[in-house]
This record gives sequence, structure tokens and C-alpha cells, in this order.
Amino acid sequence: MRCDWERAGWIGVALLTAVLPFWAPEACAQALREGLVLCGGPLLLSLFPFLIVSTLLVHSGGGDLLGTLLRPAARLAGAKASCAGGVLLMGFTGGFAPAANAAAQAVRAGKLSPSEASNLLPACICSGPSFVILTVGQGMLGSTGLGIRLFVVQAVAGLIAAAILCRLHPGTNAQSGQVQDSFQSVRALRLDAVIADAAITYCKLCGFILYFRLLTGGLGAIWPEIRVPAAMLLEVCSGCDLASRTGRWASWLCCAAISLQGTSVLLQVRTICPAEISFSPLLIARLLHLPLSLGLFRLTLWLPGGTVTTGAILGGTPTVLRRVPPDCAVLVFLGCCLLVCQLCRTVSET
Repeated sequence: MRCDWERAGWIGVALLTAVLPFWAPEACAQALREGLVLCGGPLLLSLFPFLIVSTLLVHSGGGDLLGTLLRPAARLAGAKASCAGGVLLMGFTGGFAPAANAAAQAVRAGKLSPSEASNLLPACICSGPSFVILTVGQGMLGSTGLGIRLFVVQAVAGLIAAAILCRLHPGTNAQSGQVQDSFQSVRALRLDAVIADAAITYCKLCGFILYFRLLTGGLGAIWPEIRVPAAMLLEVCSGCDLASRTGRWASWLCCAAISLQGTSVLLQVRTICPAEISFSPLLIARLLHLPLSLGLFRLTLWLPGGTVTTGAILGGTPTVLRRVPPDCAVLVFLGCCLLVCQLCRTVSET
């Protein structure tokens, strides 16, 4: 019975994908164009460098050093490995894709057990500060302060959800042995392979974005009344864009969209992470994250400056960043410095 329902579901998705371009061609074409602009603009600057940085930091040992201050938070989430703080750092600075890549690289390098990586995902799979603060807060909602509140809320809610799940289902939590030290890891690391893997991963991520933008645009044109909730469930960028235009409830709907992350983000994370990393904690955490984030967001509105106007910029378009975001630039610089130092050590040792 389950196989029949699953088969019927996939057939339905295939038929929907085939019908939408004929039923609403203009809306689908516009959605794809917007997706290409996103992939070739702000997303390219915010994600692609971080995919390279996350791999370099994990294999060079730099992530252990930079994430030292976040180790207590990682332990709270159920990960005691020394590199767990670095994985959290990648999530809080680069967003979901670099965090998933860092977790995957740490598992492959033997520095993080699959169980610990599964525990960390609910805490570090989030939207990066460049997107939440600048694009959503400043560009869509017209308030940098709201963007900061939204970013802090999603990070705190993620940690709380991870801590709750870790204690309800502790799992094995076995520590992975330090199979490779930093020197051995960097000796086996090839920069050309890192760049090539990052490029392939980024192309995969863009494919998810384009596909779910297509679904969002087509379904929104056919059934306008479900346009906003469909976008929020399918793709976080489209969800925040449409939610920001709803007027009075714009900031609340953006908070919900960022909390849900959307099917596109979840599938991107599943693609990046190896099969041994369980996906169940992350899916369950999304259910906990939504009420937690909305409740925390309400609390932040009681703080000074919380009465700022939350209406959307009607008729406007999201701000397209023309410069590399500061958080991205700093981590790229640090990653390059660490790589150069490790390479100099390698040359001196040989």
C-alpha cells in the first residue's frame, strides 16, 4: 500500500511539473528568471565562497579554533567533538549550505560521528545573516533592526529545538576518533578538488532553487489565494519575498518562512549530507522551531525599538547586494590565511 501511494505521489509531481509551464507559461518563465538572477547575484556571493571555506576550515583544523566559543552550545545540542563548534559557526555565519557541507566534511574526515552531526543539524541549518538581516530585514521589510531580531530568533530557536530533541532521543552520541590530525588532513587536501566540489554543489543547489521557484510561480498564478503559503512551504527566498508584501503581518510571516526553511532547503541539505547522517532530527526540529521562533520573536518586539513599522515595501523589489557581505569576506580571508599557514608548514616539514 505504501509503495502504491508513494508511486502515485511521484506521478502527481511529474504531471504537475509537466503541466505548469503550459498552464501558466508567463508566471513560470518569470519565476525562473528571478531564480537565475538570485543564483547569479546575492546567492552566489553568499554561498559559493562559504562552500570552499567550510571545506578548508574542516580539513585544516581551523574550524576547531574559530568555533571554540561555540563548543558549549554544540554540547548542548548533543555534539561533543572539538570540531562541532566550527560547524555551528558556519551555520550562524554562512547559512544552511556551508553548515551542511561542514558537517558532511567533518563526518568524512572522521572528526564528527554521524550521530553528532544529526544532532547538530537542527541547530545550524538556518538562513545566514546576509540573507536575513540585509535582504529580508533591510531590503524587504525596510528595517535592519527587524532583520537582526529575526536572525537572533532563528538561531536561538534552533539551539533550543536541538537541545530538546537531544534529550528526548539521545541516540548513540558516540564520539568519533580523531582519525586524522590537522597536518595530515591538509597534506591530503587539494585546492583544485575543493573548488570543483564546491562548484558542483552550488550548481545542485541552484537546481533546487529554480525547480521550486517554478512550482511557486506556476501554482501562485493558478491559485492566487495559496501563493504565499505555497511559497513559504516550498522555497524560503520566494516565501520571504511574498510574505514581506502582506502588510501588517509581514514580519510574522517572514519569521515563519525563515523558521520552516522550505522544502527546497531541506532537500539541498539532504543532497549535501552523506546517507549515514540521519535526517529525522532536522525534520522533527522544524515542527518545534516554528512555535519557538514565533514566541521568541514576540518577546523581542517588547525590547527597545520593537515598535518599528513592520509593513512591507509594496511594489518594491528585494535589495540586490553589490558587494561581498562582510561576514562572507571575513571568513574567506580567515580561511585563506589558515590554508596558507598550513601549506607553509607542509613545505617546511618536507
